[in-house]
Amino acid sequence: MGSGFLKLDDFRRLLDSAPAVALVELSNYGEVFLNPQLLQIMQCAHQRGVALQIGNGANFNNVRDEVIEGLVRYGVRTMTCSIDGASPETYRKYRVRGDFDAVIRNIEKLNACKSQFRSKLPHLVWQFVVFGHNEHELPAARAMAARLDMVFVPKVSWDPDFSPIRDSYFVRAQTGANYVTRQEYEAQRGER
Repeated sequence: MGSGFLKLDDFRRLLDSAPAVALVELSNYGEVFLNPQLLQIMQCAHQRGVALQIGNGANFNNVRDEVIEGLVRYGVRTMTCSIDGASPETYRKYRVRGDFDAVIRNIEKLNACKSQFRSKLPHLVWQFVVFGHNEHELPAARAMAARLDMVFVPKVSWDPDFSPIRDSYFVRAQTGANYVTRQEYEAQRGER
């Protein structure tokens, strides 16, 4: 496919070439909110009746106010925010140079926009990759997610060597899962 940003003209060509497309996931490897044409892409999709979602996880550190409004105005269905902590100190251990407080402010702005436009969209998901350094914040993160009207989704890490789980009993109790590592997850699901 290439690298760089999805360009509005390329998005239009995609929709022109596949008129049956009804839903597009706006993510892959990278941060969707760094795309300078994101607002125009959302508007184009809305005009053509194509639903959008940002389900793979966005950092939501840097986003322009007009894009926040566009998420609501153009009816983005779902947005998953990757927030691996409930405090600035814990968050930035994995999201290096990330700004926890900015993320929370942006979610609050988005919720204010949803209220202003009387919209339930986008549905918000707080994705929390559980590590040894943040496992103690699971209860606080879940409570913050509830306060911010977000669904809380804990996930296991892909990297068994980065900050391994310290208290597997606590993590199991907090997540409701029978696994705390990727290896346990794959064994239970019969995956390799």
